[in-house]
Amino acid sequence: MDNETNTPHEENASGNSNNDEAESTESTDLTARVTDPKATIKIEGQTFELDASLAQEDKTLKVVLQPHFASIENANITREVKDGKLSVTIVKRAQHKGYAA
Repeated sequence: MDNETNTPHEENASGNSNNDEAESTESTDLTARVTDPKATIKIEGQTFELDASLAQEDKTLKVVLQPHFASIENANITREVKDGKLSVTIVKRAQHKGYAA
């Protein structure tokens, strides 16, 4: 009887957590689904290849590209995996300009 009482509760809990896990799993599954050792990077109108291991985390990607693209520091970074190949799109965010008073 305890199992019967706990079973619906566990199903509801796992049903709710599955939705949460599905969102967080998307980012963690990114590494599991990438089979191509190279990633395609798109930034400032340029497209080039980079080791997929360097492109999987924002922090690492920023360190690698910062010397070449200063705009990456505050950029929006999106990733997509298609047919095992990681594609990273980096879009510069508009900066607030100061004004002299």
